[in-house]
Amino acid sequence: MARRFLHCAAVAGCLSMVAAVSAAADSAPFAAPAPVVYVSDFELDAANVTPDSGPGQRLRRLRGLLPSGPGPMGQDKNPQDHAKHIVDEMAEALTADLKKGGVDARRSAPGSPLPTAGWEVRGVFLSVDDGNRLRRAMVGFGAGQNSIQVAVSCDSLGAADLPPLYQAVDEADSKGKPGAVIKLNPYVIAAKFVMSRDDEQKTIKKTAQQISDAVIAKLHGAAQ
Repeated sequence: MARRFLHCAAVAGCLSMVAAVSAAADSAPFAAPAPVVYVSDFELDAANVTPDSGPGQRLRRLRGLLPSGPGPMGQDKNPQDHAKHIVDEMAEALTADLKKGGVDARRSAPGSPLPTAGWEVRGVFLSVDDGNRLRRAMVGFGAGQNSIQVAVSCDSLGAADLPPLYQAVDEADSKGKPGAVIKLNPYVIAAKFVMSRDDEQKTIKKTAQQISDAVIAKLHGAAQ
């Protein structure tokens, strides 16, 4: 119980930080030239299963980590396609929000080399299991919870080596459960990300705006 309370308090603290920096994020324009930020695709695992058209399809979809809703996201799709769609939506929304905040934001193609100047925004989708451990979130029928988080970093590409977002945790009792157990590094920006069955796209855009505000506030601080 104490561990769960401490974890919730830590997440609440991160959310308070995001709320606090949001008000300052757009308070002043950047001096020319605007900072260049490369938005990399956030990490999101997909279960190695494929939906079928049998009578159990709807039940499996409703039990999935990220359930479908009406509109483009409401179409039945396999976990790999669903995960890619979520990652694309987040990257596009975050890039657009950063541009609105005066940043020269560019989406980075997966696997493409990054320059040695500017900033990189990276992220990973996370879930919390019954033992209060952070896991990499997984899209897939019957994969787990509807409520997940996002951990994000904004790092200078001028640094010699970019620090990792997280470290893998090897726990014997966690095997066979969806998503790898990880430990976040202390410098990441954490934001709570609650997927909505009714409007997944709207939730992604709202979270992208929170992340954008926090990144812009960090860039303002680095410019001072």
